[in-house]
Amino acid sequence: MRRTRPGLLTVGLASASLLLAPAAVADEGLDESSRSRYVIDAKAAVVRASVSLTIRNVIPDEYTSSGRTFYYYDAYSVPMPAGARDVRAVSNGSPLALSFDTTDDASTKVATARFPSLYYGQSRTIEWSYVIPGEPVRSKDFTRVGRGYATFAAQGVGDAGQVTVEVTVPTSMTFESTSDGFTEKRAGAKTTYTATESTDDYGIWAAVSARDPKQADTRTVDVGDATITLESFPGDTKWLGFVGKRVTTGLPVLEDVVGHPWPGGLETIREDVSPQVTGYAWFDPGADEIVIPEDLDEGLLFHELTHAWLNRDTFVERWLSEGLTDVVAHRALVELRGDDARVPHQAPDRTSSAAVPLNGWKSNERATDVDDYGYAASYTAVAKLLSTLDDDAFTAVVSAAYEGRSAYDAPGGQAVVQGRTDWRRFLDLVEIQGDVPGAAKVFRTWVLTGKERAQLGERAEMRTVYTGLDEADGDWVPPRGLRDDMSRWRFDAAATVVEQLGDAPADAAAVQQAAASAGLPVPEPVRAAYEAAGDEDDYAELATLLPRAGEVIATVGDVSRTVAADGDPLSELGETVLGVERAAASARAELAAGELDAATERAGTATTLAGLALWVGVGMVVVVLGLLVAGVLALAGRRRRRRATPTGLDEGTGLEERVEPTLWTADRG
Repeated sequence: MRRTRPGLLTVGLASASLLLAPAAVADEGLDESSRSRYVIDAKAAVVRASVSLTIRNVIPDEYTSSGRTFYYYDAYSVPMPAGARDVRAVSNGSPLALSFDTTDDASTKVATARFPSLYYGQSRTIEWSYVIPGEPVRSKDFTRVGRGYATFAAQGVGDAGQVTVEVTVPTSMTFESTSDGFTEKRAGAKTTYTATESTDDYGIWAAVSARDPKQADTRTVDVGDATITLESFPGDTKWLGFVGKRVTTGLPVLEDVVGHPWPGGLETIREDVSPQVTGYAWFDPGADEIVIPEDLDEGLLFHELTHAWLNRDTFVERWLSEGLTDVVAHRALVELRGDDARVPHQAPDRTSSAAVPLNGWKSNERATDVDDYGYAASYTAVAKLLSTLDDDAFTAVVSAAYEGRSAYDAPGGQAVVQGRTDWRRFLDLVEIQGDVPGAAKVFRTWVLTGKERAQLGERAEMRTVYTGLDEADGDWVPPRGLRDDMSRWRFDAAATVVEQLGDAPADAAAVQQAAASAGLPVPEPVRAAYEAAGDEDDYAELATLLPRAGEVIATVGDVSRTVAADGDPLSELGETVLGVERAAASARAELAAGELDAATERAGTATTLAGLALWVGVGMVVVVLGLLVAGVLALAGRRRRRRATPTGLDEGTGLEERVEPTLWTADRG
C-alpha cells in the first residue's frame, strides 16, 4: 500500500510491450527517503500533515539479444487517515493528479499520485500535504481530533535510515505512541517528538495520541465515602452518564464479590484516546486514576475498577492479576445483568504461535498478539479454577488471595506467610480452601513451564504426608513451622519437620481425647504450643508437654467428677467445710492457664481434702450435737438456781416469805 510496482517496458526490433514487474523487483526498485511532519492545530482542532518524499529508480536497464528492457515508475501511493481532506501532491512546482482507494482498514485510505515515467537513475521529489479533521467518537475510524485531544496514524515511507517522522503538539498536551523511538524537544509553547528508526520494512508507522488534561468535561459521583471525578472529551455527555451510572451501581457489588471494602486510591476516571493507541486501558495507582477509551464497554470499566484491589501490588504474576480481575469483574456483572453479562474472552488456541505458558507472559508497553493470547488464556484458566464455587467460597478464596494469606493459615489465626500472592499460593488456596478438584491440572495445562510442572509431583507427595499428619492430630492444625514450609513449597524442609515431630500429632489427638473424656476444655496454651511450634527445640518440647498435659487433664477431670458427684450428707458437709470444690476449681483454672504443675498440685489438694470430708462431716455433727446438749444442760441448771434464790419479805410480819420467781419468755418481753 505504500508503493506501487514499476512498469516493465521491453523494446524489441519489431515490437514493444508493457508488462507488470515481479514483486521482488518492486521491493528493491526504488531508493526512498522522506520527512513527514504532523502539527496539531489546537485552535482549529485539526492536524496539519506535510510529507516531503524523494524517490529514485534504481533498476538498471537490461540488454538482451531480443532488445532492451526499461523499468520505470509512473505512480506512487501513500496511506493516510480515511477522513483526510485538502490532499495535495506537488512535484517540480506542479500539482499531480490524485486518485483514492479504500482499504480493509476503516481508518485508512490510499492516495495515489501520477507523474511522467521515472526511469533508471532518475529522481523525483513529491510534496504531500493534507488536513486530518478527525471522526466522531465511537466511529469505526479510530482517528480522533477535537478540542484538547487527537489520535491518528503518523507515518513515513522510505528505506532504513532515510525516514523521519515529526509530531508537534502544544506543550500542554501529553503524548503517547505505539513506537518507542520518539525523542522529545521543547521549544517555547510547542514540543516536537521525532522518530528516525524504522518500525518495519517500509519505514515508520506509529499510532500517536495527544491530550490536554485540562480540556475536559467533568462530573463527580459519590459512592459510599468515595468521591470520584469523571473526565470526558468535551461534549461527550453519553460517556459521562454511562460511566457515572456503572460506577455507582458497580462498586458496592464488587466490594461484596471481593470481600473487602473499596480500598480507595482512585480519584479520577478519564476518557482518553491513548488506550486506542497502546492497546491497553489502565489503572494508575500513582496518579490515582483509571484511563479508558471512549467505548461504552461495561466489562472494561469493571475490569479497571477491580484492579483497585487486584493488581501487581497484590499478585506476582501478570496472568494472575489480569485473569482474576477479569473473573471477578465478570462475576459482578453477572450479579447485575444476569446471563446478559458478556464473557470477556473465549478460550484461545493453545497451539497458536502466540501461545505461551502464562507464567512466562511478561508485561509490554504495547499490546501484541501474545497479549491477546495472554488475556484470553488468563481468564480461561482462572474461570476454570473458580467457576464451580458458590458465592461464599468464591469470595473466601479471592479475599484470602487479596490479603496474601496462605491455605495453611489456622482459621482466624495469624497468617503463616503474607505478601504478594504468587501462583503457588493461589494453587493452594484454590485446591485446599476452595476444595477444587483438578486445580493442578488446570495449572499444568495453561500456566506452568516444563520445569514448574515437575514441582507438582513433589507437592502431591508431600501433600499426602501433610494430610495424614493433619488427620492424626485431631481438630488442631499442624505446627506453624510445618505450615510455613508447605506454604513456601519447601518440601524437603517440610519432610524434615515431620520427622522431628515424631509422635507429637498422635499425642495432640490424645490430649483432645483426654479433655473430651474429662469433660474439660483443651488448655489453650497447650494447643498453642503445638500449633505455634516453629523449630526443632519447639518440636522436642512437645514430646514432653503433650503426654504430660494428657495426664494432668485426666487427673483434674477425675477430681472434678469426684467432687461433683452426689455423696452422703456427712461427706457433702465435710467438702463444704474443707472447700474441696474451691480446690478443684483452682485446679481447673491452673490447667486452663497451662500451668500443669500447679494444676497437679491443686488437684492433689482437692483429692486429699475429699478423702477427709466424711470424717470432718462426722466431727462437725458430733460437735454440733455436743454443743446442743451442753446448751440444754446449761439452761436446765439455770432454772434450778433461780428457784432456790429468795426474792422478797412479808411486810406485815417481818418474816421472810418465799415468792415463786417469774420466768420471762421472749414473746412476753
